[in-house]
Amino acid sequence: ALPASAAGTPREFLHAHQRVTKDDKLLYAFIDWLLPNLKLKPEAQHTVRWDDFWKQFKADGTMGWDDFERFLRWECKLNARKLFDLLDEGGTGRISKCTLLNAKRQYMRVIDCRHQRLDDLKVVLMRKCGNLVRAWRQLLDPETRGLCSHAVFVRACKEVGFHGDVKGAWAELTGGQIHRPAVLADIDPVSDQMIMDFTMSLKKYHGSPRDGWYAVMRAHGSYGKMRPDSFERVCLDMGFTAKFAKQMFDFMDYDRDRSVSLDEWTFLALWDKRIADDSTDGGMVAVGPPAQAGGRTSWQSAVGQGRGMAEQNSVEFIVIMTKEEHKEYLLRLQAADEARRPKSAVRAADSPRKPTRASFADAALGPWGPLM
Repeated sequence: ALPASAAGTPREFLHAHQRVTKDDKLLYAFIDWLLPNLKLKPEAQHTVRWDDFWKQFKADGTMGWDDFERFLRWECKLNARKLFDLLDEGGTGRISKCTLLNAKRQYMRVIDCRHQRLDDLKVVLMRKCGNLVRAWRQLLDPETRGLCSHAVFVRACKEVGFHGDVKGAWAELTGGQIHRPAVLADIDPVSDQMIMDFTMSLKKYHGSPRDGWYAVMRAHGSYGKMRPDSFERVCLDMGFTAKFAKQMFDFMDYDRDRSVSLDEWTFLALWDKRIADDSTDGGMVAVGPPAQAGGRTSWQSAVGQGRGMAEQNSVEFIVIMTKEEHKEYLLRLQAADEARRPKSAVRAADSPRKPTRASFADAALGPWGPLM
């Protein structure tokens, strides 16, 4: 049986949006402290505190005030006396395992059934992906457009197992403008600004963010990838802290393989575009290609004026090679060049010329006539 309320009826551990009394909130906070399922902590800490508290019960399944207060004394900031009185259902001065298990059961029901909104979705995304930027890249913006539509948002919520109020979470994410797409700044404005600062630093030290990214990858990377220690040196050289470097590396590490690749420029290019747009209009714009009349982007409109289809589809590549790769490239380039030349020209170039009578006659003549 649960502790009785003032009216004498069994106490229920109410849902998060239903709890109104201080007693309910205190009991929920205590179970949340013992079993922090809603907090972003390492998996090993989810049950360690609960197990340690469970060991405090005696063989008869009860615990006295002294053991209870001693366990809560140093780490828990809740009112230990009030908690003990709430869990002491019969006023015997001891709490039982049965009461604690019942409270835990109600707590798990609160987690599964409560009215969840955007904050709870963020917790689910961080548990699955490690940080909100990676969650944005993997689930909400998999095509790296800088935008997330409502359909993609709903699909991502189903994929991560979010059973809360999806409609309300979308409205909260877009600030009530439910018909517009969401951007990274909506779900994590702090990280969005960090990426902007990093991109601006690349432009400051290397002329443009793109040239800066390729320069640091060429100088500090290996085979098109960069490790955490090298990335930290790059950030420190640009005036950032080690903490910033670690967070930024986690943003860039798409698949958690402890490396960032040259292809991450596709992601950083969204902020490069914002910088370019900001320098022309003087105002910040959302990440992603802004649509113009007729459903075309500004890039498509600019390219389509006076250019042929071949030029519209042209792509520029930058290849970074080691010395050995460059040497192999030159050998293959020479072989390809020889393969394209006519066979007669190749034979004429490779075979030595046979002497003729005219060449012997020329050799016998000096500059002033025949040699005697």
